[in-house]
Amino acid sequence: QSLLGYAPAELIAQPISVLVPPEHRERHDVLVARYRRDGAPMMMGARPVLHAVHRSGRLLPVSISLCNFSLDGSESGRVSVAVIHDVSALHTHLDRATASAETDALTGLGNRLRLSRRLQALLAAARPFALLFLDLERFKQLNDRHGHEVGDEALRVVGQRLRRQVREQDLIVRLGGDEFVMLFDGLDDPAHLQERALAVAHSIGQPLRLNAATGALGVNIGGAMSPRHGRSEAALLDAADKAMYSAKQTSTHYRLADDS
Repeated sequence: QSLLGYAPAELIAQPISVLVPPEHRERHDVLVARYRRDGAPMMMGARPVLHAVHRSGRLLPVSISLCNFSLDGSESGRVSVAVIHDVSALHTHLDRATASAETDALTGLGNRLRLSRRLQALLAAARPFALLFLDLERFKQLNDRHGHEVGDEALRVVGQRLRRQVREQDLIVRLGGDEFVMLFDGLDDPAHLQERALAVAHSIGQPLRLNAATGALGVNIGGAMSPRHGRSEAALLDAADKAMYSAKQTSTHYRLADDS
């Protein structure tokens, strides 16, 4: 009752699936039937973190220990016991560790790992999306002239400007050095992608007023769209990267990848 909010009378004789998120109930019923038939005991920690439905409707992270046994030694007296453990604290620690591993320490943006995981998820779901591959102009000169602290400050400012160009469902990552990637979930219109790229270029091109220096950066941007320019992480990043180099060679802000 303290864990899930139900009084005993509310759960007695109810199907165990009332504690399972609705979208998982059908599969859960199949797994329960299989486990009751031939499942071996599973100790705490042998199962991944799952979610149970609290009486209020919110989902609570839990882990479960399972065991089959017979009350009287007969098949008809066989029962299954599930012990539910609250792992909210553990789940929070795992979330923090995962977030830290996927975050660029300098800018607070995502890193290559976060980008890879997001790309794999979108590709598996066959969702349309678009990428912008950014390479800063004149950053090396700024860094060489004023030092790494000023260069780091400039990268943080760029990260802040990029954040203002995306929605909550989009993603910005710093690949390293002065290279960034922006992912736009659901964007499937080349004209819209060009608008986003030019808005990004305009934002980055605004004067920098840093603590120890002033200056201005430019940017070359390459665009790629899924599935138009590739059906894998490597293919899409390569297409956007090549388009960025094409923009650099032609001294333009933005180029879309060539259709294959």
